[in-house]
Amino acid sequence: MDRGTENESQDMRRRKALAVAEACARLLRENFGARRVIPFGSVVGQGPWHENSDLDLAVEGMAPEHFWEAWRALKQVVPPDLSVDLVLLEGAWPELRRRILEEVAMPQYSLEALKGLIEDELKGLERVVTAMDEDLTQRSNPPTPRELRSMSALLHEFYAAIESIFRRIATHMGEGLPRGSHWHLDLLEQMATARGGGRPAVIDEALWAMLKDYLDFRHFFRHAYGYELEWVRLRPPAEGMAGVLMQFQSQLEGFFQAMEGQKG
Repeated sequence: MDRGTENESQDMRRRKALAVAEACARLLRENFGARRVIPFGSVVGQGPWHENSDLDLAVEGMAPEHFWEAWRALKQVVPPDLSVDLVLLEGAWPELRRRILEEVAMPQYSLEALKGLIEDELKGLERVVTAMDEDLTQRSNPPTPRELRSMSALLHEFYAAIESIFRRIATHMGEGLPRGSHWHLDLLEQMATARGGGRPAVIDEALWAMLKDYLDFRHFFRHAYGYELEWVRLRPPAEGMAGVLMQFQSQLEGFFQAMEGQKG
């Protein structure tokens, strides 16, 4: 399939997703008392729509206790090849709420738009680091199983947020996302490699190695039982998280400076 045909196919899929969004909105209003349902994200042009795009819906006025029942009901409406992300507008972080309500300018498909989306995600990463700092400060010696589970979940969330940024960069640059059972590692390697079209590496080899450790922990955590969580395993990535985020922010800044320099 050539690029033009692929773009046409993806545009058709996006239009179908918008139709699905209307059906979801009716269900949420009629069955769960939602006052307003707002599609956002790539389905409305706040980023490139691609084959792995989700349908993002913000809901206002629905009781929080109905969230999971509503989400399960949506699964009956949404086709199996489309995932839906449901956000309660009242509980959304301020930067996400502003984007949903279009209170901030979001130029379509521009480098500035990508940078704005990533800045919002970095704020979420800063919250994860703050939560980890609190866990480390308040932990028992040694940490209890409950504390280990909390810190493990934060480590998982930390890499998932970084990976979300990588996904945004790859799709924005038209590179596509890796497929197959090793796509998480392939995506990390993709970000550490310069690509055609003048896209420099997003991260250097040293940061690649650090993030590889967090990716490895993510895999371990998703397949581990609670009793397998040990402080000796968790301590290095937990205590190193803040420093890794600082390096990540710095290298992202360098990446955008390099991209903006090409425009000049």
